[in-house]
Amino acid sequence: MPYVTISASPRLTSDQKRELLQRSSDAVVQSIGAPVASVRVMLYDLPEGHYLNAGKFDTQALMFLVELITGRSDEQKEALIAALSRAGHEATGVPESEVRVRVIDFPKANMGLAGGISARATGR
Repeated sequence: MPYVTISASPRLTSDQKRELLQRSSDAVVQSIGAPVASVRVMLYDLPEGHYLNAGKFDTQALMFLVELITGRSDEQKEALIAALSRAGHEATGVPESEVRVRVIDFPKANMGLAGGISARATGR
């Protein structure tokens, strides 16, 4: 943990997708100090017509959903939001004003790790 899920408009090239994934992982490591070995980043392409922004179709989309085990400070989360917004813009060209980041904190008992045990049970 942390897990980052990115939803993006379908106009990104393969190189942009790879850069977006890498920059997103780097942003998590640098902003909240997560070990790179625990960071997971997934990218989903939104098909044409599957994003409505302010009543308009066919606009650029870049949305991050970050799932964290509870315990990060508000300052760390703000730094994470800023870092992901910047990384998203730099990798894709989507204006930073259009990038969205949502952070969800999970209680330790609600996060399963390798071997089927909770983060709380492992002492995290």
